[in-house]
Amino acid sequence: MEMRHGPFLKTLRHRRQAVQARIEHEQSRPLPDSSRLQALKKLKLRFREQIEFIERLNRRGEMQTIPVVRKRSFTPAFARARG
Repeated sequence: MEMRHGPFLKTLRHRRQAVQARIEHEQSRPLPDSSRLQALKKLKLRFREQIEFIERLNRRGEMQTIPVVRKRSFTPAFARARG
């Protein structure tokens, strides 16, 4: 099933696990940053959607463009603006 996109799927799954670990770390803090948690959860969802897309693609055996999530900072935009 993962013949064509195997290494890419493995990378996406690893990145999703890393984001999950950051979510768990943030939640374990005494005062978790809700905006950071929200951003991390959205990123995790995008990874899941990409993984599911590729898995569906592999089942059908069709070649299509695969959207890629770019690596971003986990700092919310408003926090970066304050500097």
